Amino acid sequence: MTTRRQFLTQTMATGIAAAIPAANAAGANDLPGGMAQTVLGPLDASKLGFTLPHEHIADGPYFYLPKWPAAWGGRAEFTAKAVERFELVRTAGISTIVDLTPYDVGRDIRFLEEVSRKSGLHMIACTGQRFFPPNFPDVSMPSRTVAGLAAFFIKEIKQGIDGTAIKAGVIKIGIVGKEPTALEETGLRAAVRASKATGAPIRIHTHAADRAADRQAVILDDEGMNPARVSFDHSDDSGDMAYFLGLVRRGYSLGMDHVHRGIDANFKPSFERRGECIKLLADAGFADKIFLSQDSEFGGALLPEETKDFRSKLDPPEGMLFVTRKLIPYLSQIGVAASHIHTMTVENPRRFFGLS
Repeated sequence: MTTRRQFLTQTMATGIAAAIPAANAAGANDLPGGMAQTVLGPLDASKLGFTLPHEHIADGPYFYLPKWPAAWGGRAEFTAKAVERFELVRTAGISTIVDLTPYDVGRDIRFLEEVSRKSGLHMIACTGQRFFPPNFPDVSMPSRTVAGLAAFFIKEIKQGIDGTAIKAGVIKIGIVGKEPTALEETGLRAAVRASKATGAPIRIHTHAADRAADRQAVILDDEGMNPARVSFDHSDDSGDMAYFLGLVRRGYSLGMDHVHRGIDANFKPSFERRGECIKLLADAGFADKIFLSQDSEFGGALLPEETKDFRSKLDPPEGMLFVTRKLIPYLSQIGVAASHIHTMTVENPRRFFGLS
């Protein structure tokens, strides 16, 4: 098998040529599906195309603009540079980005709408709650009860976010540890009730190395949640196939969105093991339960090199192209079928983000 060093230094043109056309192949529009809620309004889910389902864009103005050199032109130029980069992303074959930045970590919904409109990329915003720092200062939780949080989530899905008519199309819950705290359990139950009321799906930040989704699934089951409407994200931080199979056999999906971290020797499993697990799941008949993304903090990719965080340095210079330029070619190289890649990147998002 190709070594990590060989893989990272070789050209990826051949792999992309095989993978991107498959991801955008004709025929997806013939499949039934609902309407997805984007920041520019409702969109037939069959038009989402190649989708990155777990990224972070909307926190750019809060977390990254303060590090942007004043001489570079402030927010207007920051936004213009973001649009320029997203045009490159769209040119690379990506049609939709799902932003999983809720209100408590600096979400700027107007920024998200502006860069979507100007770049031509579809974008889906989230409601929800991340229950661990760093959190947006001076913003308190809207409620600490199941009913109260569910009402807040429902409002952002049905009425709009931050006084706008821009609506959320997905619910994100961030749970950091092996066992959910009492407050995290409250949020998870609220997410289920909001999902049932609106049809919006749920994506959960999980600590996969400790099999955290096993505990979260108990709560979801207790609330009567449809597993097909839930994705346990960051799942590839585990290399445990028994863990993965236990979840997908019950109908849950897995977000494989930290694969790039495996390139760094400080993170386990390795890049190769994460890719191998994706292949094993696809070979076992579960390509329809896998999402590919990279959990990027996009704003960091716009900063001067000396101020970028590790995530931005792991991605290509253009930002947000790890999946298309490195992961998909590697999956193709190790034998993952183009049809399975199409399923992971186009068909699964179409089904998942169509409001049921």
